[in-house]
Amino acid sequence: MKNFYITLVLSLFVMYSWSQEYKRMISTGTYTVQQIQASAEAHFDIVGRGRGLGYKQYKRWEYQALRNMDDNGMLKTPEFYYNELQNYNGYLNQSNVLARTTVGTWEELGPTYWNATSGYNPGVGRVTSIAFENGNTDHMIVGARTGGVWKTTDGGTNWQVLTDNLSNLVVWSLAIDPTNSQAYFWGSSSGTIFKSTDAGATWNILADIGNGSVNKILIDPNNTQKMYCSAENGGIYKSTNAGVNWTRIHASATNGFDIEFKPGDTNVIYASGNQFFKSIDGGATFNVPNSLPLWTQEYVSGTTDWSTASVNENGSVTPKTGNSMAILFIDSPSNPITKLVSPELNLSGASNPQLKFSYTQVNWFGDLDQLKVYYKTSLNGTWLELADYSNEITTWTDITLNLPNPSSTYYIAFEGLNHYGRGTTLDDVSVEDTTLGTLFQDGFESTPNAFGSGAKMMGVSADDDSVIYVVEESGGTYGGLHKSTDSGETFTKFNHGNDNYFGYESAADDARGQAPRDMDVAVNPNDADDVHIAGINTWRSTDGGANFNITSQWTPDDAAFENIGYCHADVDFLEYLDGKLYAATDGGVYVANNPLNVNSNYYTDLTSGLGIRQFYRIGISQTNPSIVTGGSQDNGTSIMDTNGDWTDWYGADGMESFIDKNNSNIIYGTAQNGWLVKSFDSGQNVSVITPLDNLGEPKSGNWITPFEQDPILQNVIYAGYTQVNKSIDGGNTWSVISQNFGNNLDELKIAPSNNSVMYASVGGNLYRTTNGGLTNWTNLSPSNPAISTDYAGFINYIAVHPTNPNKLAIATTSSSKVYVSSDAGNTWAPYRFNLPNFSARALAWHDNGNDGLYLGMNYGVFYIDNTTNNTWQPFSNNLPNVSINELEINTVTNQIYAGTYGRGLWRSNVYDSSLSVNEFELNSLVLYPNPASKEINLSWNKSEQVSIRIYNAIGKLMYFVKNKSLINTMSVDISNYASGLYFVKINNINGVITKKLIID
Repeated sequence: MKNFYITLVLSLFVMYSWSQEYKRMISTGTYTVQQIQASAEAHFDIVGRGRGLGYKQYKRWEYQALRNMDDNGMLKTPEFYYNELQNYNGYLNQSNVLARTTVGTWEELGPTYWNATSGYNPGVGRVTSIAFENGNTDHMIVGARTGGVWKTTDGGTNWQVLTDNLSNLVVWSLAIDPTNSQAYFWGSSSGTIFKSTDAGATWNILADIGNGSVNKILIDPNNTQKMYCSAENGGIYKSTNAGVNWTRIHASATNGFDIEFKPGDTNVIYASGNQFFKSIDGGATFNVPNSLPLWTQEYVSGTTDWSTASVNENGSVTPKTGNSMAILFIDSPSNPITKLVSPELNLSGASNPQLKFSYTQVNWFGDLDQLKVYYKTSLNGTWLELADYSNEITTWTDITLNLPNPSSTYYIAFEGLNHYGRGTTLDDVSVEDTTLGTLFQDGFESTPNAFGSGAKMMGVSADDDSVIYVVEESGGTYGGLHKSTDSGETFTKFNHGNDNYFGYESAADDARGQAPRDMDVAVNPNDADDVHIAGINTWRSTDGGANFNITSQWTPDDAAFENIGYCHADVDFLEYLDGKLYAATDGGVYVANNPLNVNSNYYTDLTSGLGIRQFYRIGISQTNPSIVTGGSQDNGTSIMDTNGDWTDWYGADGMESFIDKNNSNIIYGTAQNGWLVKSFDSGQNVSVITPLDNLGEPKSGNWITPFEQDPILQNVIYAGYTQVNKSIDGGNTWSVISQNFGNNLDELKIAPSNNSVMYASVGGNLYRTTNGGLTNWTNLSPSNPAISTDYAGFINYIAVHPTNPNKLAIATTSSSKVYVSSDAGNTWAPYRFNLPNFSARALAWHDNGNDGLYLGMNYGVFYIDNTTNNTWQPFSNNLPNVSINELEINTVTNQIYAGTYGRGLWRSNVYDSSLSVNEFELNSLVLYPNPASKEINLSWNKSEQVSIRIYNAIGKLMYFVKNKSLINTMSVDISNYASGLYFVKINNINGVITKKLIID
């Protein structure tokens, strides 16, 4: 037989291991944010931090994670927040059963469309998934990354949000039951799956598969009890009871991306993660067709750090070597030792199982070298030695070993001790039994399905049910397209040379990409040779994948110049359905109504009406009416003018942004890592004003770099990098006014009433200057346990009182959430009081004579002042349960604005304790009968629309409907509710009223 030995560079293997490790750590939910940071930074130390290497995506995750972690450095699960919100609703219902008018008057301001000027990649917001009613593409639901689930029944002309009242707005995947269009399924983070049985009106947690972002949910149309789902860094799972319980499809399927049925035959299921799997028995079993066995590498002791191995011992050998199998030996038995572990074998019913193998080209390094064979009879069992070989012999062939103790599960391992046995090759491994026959065999001679190790997505077509395409990534870029014409038994990889169809360039000649986050493949149901793939842009092949032409560009100008479609960059999802090609992108939902005709109008944006912008920061003018500018993820920086109209004026990831305090035509903005820009004409033209370092290069700051305007002096602005930078001429020139803080600043605030007093933070360290930075800033943290440098003390936000420079508040990740100091940070008072256990994200003082303080959390806004008896007042009437990234107050109009991470911009009148409950118009609302058993009726003598919620006694949302008129009596079916106490909460723009309901 042929023995072919392939070696790989060890450093590349280590790089791949690191890349998987920090992502896996994120998915498991059992590591602290700091542990994940260490793993990720070690990875990027090796691969670099340039564009297309995944660093931007990691920094996005890090920014949110640092601000949402608890005082142990851990992130809460969706299930935790589901329960916590339920508990808080229960608390409010029990303690506030009355009408209230001080709860906020929040209204949505958008943007719900895009309108580009100098913004080079405009879009509304990130959409991760689309699902359609079977046979009706006008009825679709789409998922926004942090903006919840939305529905349309007219093909995207009008949209309705379905999830504003839930504890979780993170959406990765969606599905509609193919036999019941009222049943929706929603895959979220941390392995959580939600279900609605009333077309999205209410949702419940259906299941938790363990970990990972649920990438896809697939339902068998012939038997909806059978479902499949995939989770990145989680696995591929199946359910046989409509999603209540899930099991992994294969022991080695630890990563999951895609699942597809063979067209016309749901007994054949294809699944992919970093490998390709197939089932031919309706999902009962999954195998890897006609390819190398799924050997894994397992460490007996030590670590995975191979850098200590000497040059001679570092033989660049990996366990799986293409056409043969090599054993990797490292140093001595006391150091890391590797084993090659077989797939799970089923020896149930075996009478005389035997292991057979050959071991060729043996070249022992010394007398202590040896090969050992082990077995164990369960996944978590103990390895037992079966045989060992220590004498140097040129070749052993046809070795036969009896396998003792047959059981239903069985694993075999080959272990190399001491050194790596140069040139040695393991071949012809098989497990055979006189009763069961050959249970497992592989000679390693051929690799017909020689996929790479990258993530894989799949496409099938009803036009030819035997054809399946698999596109894969390699290091974030295009790794190749494979085609099978025998239902996935064998594949052929196309030769596309060095073309990178996942990058930015129309010539496919760059080396960038963001896969697997941005990658997919779709095939025309009526033509199996019409193949579409996507990464940053979209591409089409008309010859079955042999050649591709670009169909969209990620900038409108380039798209128009090339006479191809404009589609927002970063395509997460493609589906060819009903003669149309749909794309879910980081800028919204796009559709090619005629995918066969490529021109400048190829794609139509369906996103108008979706309020899903992910604002990082906002800036408010002190004018009437207000002007608002805000920076958002993926969709740049935009501005809302005095008419409420939006314009996109800068691209990239938009960050801090503000309106000049003296001239509202002048606006400032930032992109990620401290790239500063300025416009003198409301965004029509933009100039870069980033300060330069000593080498003349633009300075690089934090993911969101602090950027502030002096509250008193004209043309004075500040930016926080590792030092505080100051410009007195609007950004033309810069000077440094602080010491080097060692790391990039997280927060920087100037006291509104005294511009000599400034506060800055790095992690948990808070700094202060009282002389405008003329001398070193004082570190306030070491003497204050409230703001220490441990996990509990990460500072999310700093707010300085508008009239007292010595009074400030900080939002932290500690269990106390908020601290307030009245002596410039020398001493602190915790302000947790009655706050729920959410994350404190943003603060804003209001100069209303009572030290009014607003807090934005990852669920809702809260208010406290000197008159509220140490009690935070809920201030979220009509506001979605979305993360609040910034709060700002316009003191001219007495309105507060909230920049949300997923639901755009919102505005409310400020808290006003003088509002009279007696005048609250909802008091005339009537609920009857009460007690009730089958239905309740609601009526009101006004035509104004309201929202209605029904909670049970512990705060679980049982019913929700919004924008309903009660001028004619409305009935609600309660016949399925258990007997007991319920709370009916009705709110309009002005307030909320809660009524008790008894169901008997």
